[in-house]
Amino acid sequence: MQSQLVCNGCRTMLLYPRGASNVCCAVCNALTPVPLPMPAMEMAQLICGGCRTLLMHPRGATSVRCSCCHTVNLVPGKNI
Repeated sequence: MQSQLVCNGCRTMLLYPRGASNVCCAVCNALTPVPLPMPAMEMAQLICGGCRTLLMHPRGATSVRCSCCHTVNLVPGKNI
C-alpha cells in the first residue's frame, strides 16, 4: 500500500511505500522525512483559488490557508 506527501524541496507530490522513514524526490533529489502516523482523520480536498494547488484538509474545516501562496480559501458548503 502507498502513501503520499509533498516534497520539502520542490513541492512535488511524492508516493512512497508505507513504513518508509524518508523519501528521496526524483525531481530535485531532496530528502523528505515521513511524518509519524496520526490518528485516522477524514480528509477532503479543494483547489486553491490563488495558485490552483490541490489542498488537502480535515473534513469539517471552514477555511484552509494555502502553504504555497498563503491564500485563505473558504471550504464550499461551510460558509455560514
